[in-house]
Amino acid sequence: MKDKVFSRTEVIFLIAIGLVMGFRELSMTMVNPFITIYGKQLQYNTPFLCGLGLGIYGLTNALFQIPYGLISDMLGRKKVILVGLLQLSLGLFIAFLSKNIYVFIFSRALQGSGAVMAIAYSWIGDNIEDKKKDKAMGISGTIVGIGAVAAFVLGPMLYKVISVSKMFLDCSIIIALTIVFIFFFIPENIKANKEEILQSENSINLFKASLVKVLKDITILRLSICGFIINYIMAATFLIVPDILQKLIGVSNMWKVFLPAVLIGIISMQGAIALCDRGMFIKVSMASFLVLLIGTKCISYYSLTAVTLGVILILSGFITLTSLIPSTINKLTDKEYRGTANGLYQTFTFLGFCVGPTLTGFLQGKNLNLYIFYVTIALAIVGATISYTLKNDGDK
Repeated sequence: MKDKVFSRTEVIFLIAIGLVMGFRELSMTMVNPFITIYGKQLQYNTPFLCGLGLGIYGLTNALFQIPYGLISDMLGRKKVILVGLLQLSLGLFIAFLSKNIYVFIFSRALQGSGAVMAIAYSWIGDNIEDKKKDKAMGISGTIVGIGAVAAFVLGPMLYKVISVSKMFLDCSIIIALTIVFIFFFIPENIKANKEEILQSENSINLFKASLVKVLKDITILRLSICGFIINYIMAATFLIVPDILQKLIGVSNMWKVFLPAVLIGIISMQGAIALCDRGMFIKVSMASFLVLLIGTKCISYYSLTAVTLGVILILSGFITLTSLIPSTINKLTDKEYRGTANGLYQTFTFLGFCVGPTLTGFLQGKNLNLYIFYVTIALAIVGATISYTLKNDGDK
């Protein structure tokens, strides 16, 4: 059992990375439920442009994931994370200054270009043994979950006393403080000889070889598609649920739905990790997609009880899968191309975050609300099916 216990250095590292990811989650999740509400207050807004304002964050995040992952494989994780967080902080500040929907969309694009989640997952993978990766992701994931809980509580509370634009300013400051924290308190701790890599005349070939190797891995591609689906569903939920809850209980009371949902989601994730430690990742993944399907169906009834249950189910499935899939990818990949593999996965996830609200906003603008749920349910079925096909590859 001792080999499963983290050393003091590992615990400090995991908590530090968890805090970084948690504050980032706090900053982004705090404003997400209000983005469509905020967008409707800006000049030149339409349902489609409001959806694009939420979703373009995912598009630019997707575009930067693989390049940043490749660069982090060469230069180390810390430098690239610092640059990405700086972009995020600047984008949040521009959102604070926005007066029309187009400037706001640009600010969201800049926020998304700070693509650091794949690098953070890779950083954990670099420093933690394979047999402890699930638990490591669980520790950092729990801290991220706490950040999400705090966001869902603080967001509606702050909404009572300050404007959404000032919430963007507050989040920009939080990310700036996170940059300072990483710079001074988290060491690189990468064992690879970075100078040798940097001086290599074949560095571009190393980039290409790493990307080709990842793209040829069918299991990583399947897991990446699953990442697209879970983020599509989550982003679509963020677009439609705030409008529903605004009519049912008011914006300031949304925390009463989101808070218990996130808490239950964290508990579900911990139970799922225990099951995966027994070699049940495939079953847990399939069950999580079925939970997403049922949650989507519940929301389609538009009653407070059904929507609350739907949000609980969707967040439980989402939190579970976003913790376990990156852990599985880290187990499947060698260190020298782990950043690339996580970059590919995160590219798919943020494409889902882009397509989800953008398509949902388009369908809302065309008064095709029923099709929103048809698409989401179909994707959940696809995700469950892909999870089943992973059985052929085994629980590696």
